[in-house]
Amino acid sequence: MKKYMLLLFFWFTDTTHAQDHGDQQMIRYEVRYNHLFDRGSDFKLYNAQLFVQGDRSLFTMKQADKIEASLQSNYFDASPDSLFTVYKDFESNSLLFDFFSINLQDNFYADTLHPMEWKLISEEKMVEGIPCKKAAVWFKGREYVAWYAPSIPLSNGPWKLGGLPGLILEAYDLNKEWHATFKGMNGMNYMDFGYYERLVNKGVGDFAAYTNELKQVLKRVSGSLSGQGISDCFTCENKSLVKLYVWEKID
Repeated sequence: MKKYMLLLFFWFTDTTHAQDHGDQQMIRYEVRYNHLFDRGSDFKLYNAQLFVQGDRSLFTMKQADKIEASLQSNYFDASPDSLFTVYKDFESNSLLFDFFSINLQDNFYADTLHPMEWKLISEEKMVEGIPCKKAAVWFKGREYVAWYAPSIPLSNGPWKLGGLPGLILEAYDLNKEWHATFKGMNGMNYMDFGYYERLVNKGVGDFAAYTNELKQVLKRVSGSLSGQGISDCFTCENKSLVKLYVWEKID
C-alpha cells in the first residue's frame, strides 16, 4: 500500500527578525518529527512557517525535498497529516486541518480552536535571544510543553497550539517526538486566505468525522489484506493485519 503526501511549501529570502509585530507576519520554525512515533525512531526535519495576518493564520510544515512514499504491510501510518497544515480564524473561532488520504484527496476537517487548558510554570529561558516563559498541557493523549514570549502579543503558535499570553516560540511533546523551534520572524505581503475562508463558510466535517474516516480506511485496508489469505494460516483468523497509528489519540 502506497501513501502519498501532498507537498506545499513557500520560499522566503528575508532571514532577519522582524522589528515590529504588526498584522502581517511570517514566523519560521524548524520542526523535528518522528514518523515512527510510539513504535520506533525515524526523525525528519521540516522548515515550517506560521503566516499571521490579522485574525487569521496558516501553519504548514510540508517536506520540500521528497515525496513520502512507502510500502507497509503491518501498519497504516495516517496520522502525521494533521500536523502539516492548520488554518486558524480567531474572528469566527474556527480551526481547520488537512488530511491527505490514501485516495489522493486533500480533505480538511474542523477542530476546536485553542481548547488547551494550559498550566503556567514559573520557569523562564531564552529562545533565539527572546525571553520566554513555560507552560504545559495535556492535549488529545499527549503532554506538551510550550515556551512563549510575552513580548510578542500573538496568542498563537505552531500546529494547533495557542491560547497563551504570547507567541509560542518552542513546543514539543513530552517525548520530543515532535519538536518545533522558532528560527525567525519577518513581515510579509498580503496573503490570500480566501480558500480557507470559503471552507469555513461552507462547513466541513468535524474531528469526529475525521476519526471516522480513519477507521473506515483502516477497515478497508485490513479487509483487503485479509482477503489475500494464507492457506496454512491456523491462528490469524479474526485478527487484524493492520494497526492504525495516530498522533492525536482517538477512541
